[in-house]
Amino acid sequence: MNTGFALRHETEYTNNQPTQEDVSTIFNSVFNVELATSPEVINEVFELRYKVYCIDRPFEDPDCFADKREHDAYDPRSAHALIRHQMTGDSVATVRLVMTGDNPEQADFPMEAPCIHRMGQQARDAFAGARRERIAEISRMAVSREFRRRLNEGESASGTSDFVCYSDSENGKRAMPYISLGLFAAILQMSVRHGITHWMAVMEPAQLRLLKRFGVEFDHVGPVLEYHGLRRPAFTEAASLIDGIRRRRPDVWSLITDAGRYLPAKPN
Repeated sequence: MNTGFALRHETEYTNNQPTQEDVSTIFNSVFNVELATSPEVINEVFELRYKVYCIDRPFEDPDCFADKREHDAYDPRSAHALIRHQMTGDSVATVRLVMTGDNPEQADFPMEAPCIHRMGQQARDAFAGARRERIAEISRMAVSREFRRRLNEGESASGTSDFVCYSDSENGKRAMPYISLGLFAAILQMSVRHGITHWMAVMEPAQLRLLKRFGVEFDHVGPVLEYHGLRRPAFTEAASLIDGIRRRRPDVWSLITDAGRYLPAKPN
């Protein structure tokens, strides 16, 4: 798969950050964010998840999915999205938002029972104080095997590490770890569509560090725990996170919000 980008590894980032135009232009010239609103696209989501979570990194038993589509009981009350490679039309990454559906008080989140009680009191209070129907869990964030190989991250379902950065092979400009930030743009679009004000997630420590480098910081992050590998639980108010990105990295804010087109609702 030829993305038009060359990969390089470095031990630190220089001050030569891409401009706002560079960040958005580079991402949007190679990828599209696509919300999965049709059965055909949702099937693509499940097929990619099967390849990542059942074959490449067998978190789930492939024998449980005879149709080669990984799905579970949370999917009917979830929103789904893809990152699509423009040149080939391939779906290269996916993410879902698990929501409470029609019965907020009876509906649980995948990470709620095993993880929330492990976080600090401030995080538990913030979670308890938010309206459940406005909370969503960021879940099933996965990058295709081809891109994880390109990232030299075959052991990571999300395709992230502490030392990954990119350069445009045509003009040498530095670019960003675009997959994770592109998925965050998808998360924001789905959240605006469904009125979500708070996000929770269990993420690889390297992915949280990578996002933090680009201004994406959760309000509350818990300790490392064993949850399908070493993960850290996190919880945040969406508007607070997006406002923080705008202060710290307006170029990243422009990419994730589509220059302010998508902004999360504030709690009420």
